[in-house]
Amino acid sequence: MNPAADINDAPLKSLHVGVTAAMVMRLTGEEAAHTDPGRTYVGMLDTGAGRDMADHVASHWPYARVHFVLRKWQLWAWMNALAINSPALGRQVVVLGAGWSATGIDWAHHCIDSRVWEVDLHHQADKEVLVKRLFPVVASRIRMIEADLSNLGLLLSALRAHGWRADRPTLWIAEGLAYYLEPPRFAALLRAALTFHTANRAVVEFGLSHHLLRDDVRTRTVAYHSYLASQIGLPSLQAVDPSDFCLRSGAIPLAWADPSSMELARNGRALTFRSPEDSGMRMSVLGPA
Repeated sequence: MNPAADINDAPLKSLHVGVTAAMVMRLTGEEAAHTDPGRTYVGMLDTGAGRDMADHVASHWPYARVHFVLRKWQLWAWMNALAINSPALGRQVVVLGAGWSATGIDWAHHCIDSRVWEVDLHHQADKEVLVKRLFPVVASRIRMIEADLSNLGLLLSALRAHGWRADRPTLWIAEGLAYYLEPPRFAALLRAALTFHTANRAVVEFGLSHHLLRDDVRTRTVAYHSYLASQIGLPSLQAVDPSDFCLRSGAIPLAWADPSSMELARNGRALTFRSPEDSGMRMSVLGPA
């Protein structure tokens, strides 16, 4: 029997996406994924849990959709550029805090020589079942791992047990993870990731620390984090100063981007974010010191 033949089975729609991931998927729509298979996968998920939050964020944070779309576009652009300039780097990709994201599925379809490891505390077992039903061939190159990202030893043991090779170049993806892990643990995780091989790279999203933000951006950021915390029960959500983080992790920033520079790169002009000070979000490609 063809495993892909039952993709419309009712049980697949019972896979409810967590509030924050569902909110992002609802706001970004088609651009939640970069490939047709990725969009097919997202279309099979129940994102109803994020409906109210998406409506709230859209009404109170008018740049939200553009912000998320630019984040996903920039991440993908950097992944492509890194893999083109160093093909071996794109063959081992570890997605940290993967959740229900389509990133690993997109990459496995895009780069046929790649192997992808997706890691998060929850959801990966159910996600693996769905991906195997939808894309049985590509699923053979994706490993879904449930592990506590704050426990570095167990995380690395789980990766090795699922075939990850520390002696080969690895591209590490940490989209949105900085908000959830304590800065010292996040720094230790990236320090370890970048230590194994000199060619390793990490693509990371940060939120600027409050003292670096313009007053109106600070107000919006505080309100957004407070609402996010009220929805998902994580009162310790915080921004991470990228300069301080790099000092803690020993990483070297090889590229920086903010929403205004992302818009310029994507559209040829800034349409929403007129300057780096218009948003607290920053993204970076990090390399070993």
